[in-house]
Amino acid sequence: MFFPQLMNIKNSDKVLEIGPGAYPYWRSDVLADKFDSNDEVDLTQFGGKALNTKGKPLYKIIDNKLPFEDKEFDYTICSHVLEHVPAYDLPMLIKEIMRVSAKSYIEFPRPMYDFVYNFEVHLNLLDIVSGEIVCISKENTNINFLKRFQDYSLYLRKRNLFSIEEPFLPLIAVGYEFTDKIPLRIVKSEDEFWEIIYSNDYFIESPSYFWRLKNKINLGRLFRALNKKNSNNQ
Repeated sequence: MFFPQLMNIKNSDKVLEIGPGAYPYWRSDVLADKFDSNDEVDLTQFGGKALNTKGKPLYKIIDNKLPFEDKEFDYTICSHVLEHVPAYDLPMLIKEIMRVSAKSYIEFPRPMYDFVYNFEVHLNLLDIVSGEIVCISKENTNINFLKRFQDYSLYLRKRNLFSIEEPFLPLIAVGYEFTDKIPLRIVKSEDEFWEIIYSNDYFIESPSYFWRLKNKINLGRLFRALNKKNSNNQ
């Protein structure tokens, strides 16, 4: 998670985290994931590590349905998950997030990230425009036209010779806090997708030094851990 400063979680809030990966957010109370420790693909998503719940209860997500009661939580975190979910399954997952909590924070990579690296485990290109999640399946894009460049970028990244992450976070990732409703638009035309994205002026600054001190978060360490995880599996 690159923009935790966007979350407004109260001390009394009961917090659900969907798809926590190997690094659940410290404020999460309950975790939900599709993770299967016997699945090699799932293991690569976690850098070869088992999901570490840190003592928090973990529930299994089946068919994108969350095993919780309506409004059981005050807040839901869903960070770097939507890019891994087939576009046709996203409406159900979004509906479930709205069902179990009134407030949620959603974060994912922006299109530029995949145009440089084109991770195979990322199924969609996404962005947030005017408070709406805009999505297109990578199957409906021409992203593989740059495959040679993307493979070379990944090769250099794994050798720590090239990275677009830390210097350009506002360009390669986006997060947004939603209340009650999570607007979602899935398009099939690449021209339409880029026409929408070009109009975007929503870019987020990284947390300030004072914010990090106040919240006792070492984002440099967190970033290095995420970068190491990604270089191992994406």
